[in-house]
Amino acid sequence: MNNALTKIATAQPSMRGRYARFGIYLLEVAVLRMKEGFKGDSAIAELRVRESAPLAGGESPSRVGETVDYVENLNDVKRGGAGRFKAFLMSLVGGEEHEFANPGALKKFFDGRQAGTHLLIRCEIVPKQLPPKDNLPGMVMSDYRWSHVELSDEQLAQVEQSRKASKLPALADALQ
Repeated sequence: MNNALTKIATAQPSMRGRYARFGIYLLEVAVLRMKEGFKGDSAIAELRVRESAPLAGGESPSRVGETVDYVENLNDVKRGGAGRFKAFLMSLVGGEEHEFANPGALKKFFDGRQAGTHLLIRCEIVPKQLPPKDNLPGMVMSDYRWSHVELSDEQLAQVEQSRKASKLPALADALQ
């Protein structure tokens, strides 16, 4: 059978990508990765929805159990994708900007240590109206508002158990 048809047949259906809908979330990091593509370098966080709630008067949020992606293009300095992903990482671990100013310090999140995997982060995704430009109507974009989750002893034990099951180093070792 045709290889392309096999890919389509075995893929999960997707009508609008794996982006989270507007809403309020508690998310668990499944994996962090970098991707080089024809539009440049991207940083990608694959996140599992642990809790979700709609915005006041808003549409239904992504469902608990779904995997959603947070993607930033790192090449367009004017759009600030690298800075937004840095803010995501800072919120994830409750870190300060100076701790993320060195590429070596960031490596632990993307290499085999996967320092952020199984950590929790809160996020409010709200609509952001962009102004019209070049005779085109303004677009509505997603504005991500990240906040750190201080893990309880029980949550930390669960993170460590999940990391062990994923064959990842202990969190303290991965964050060094």
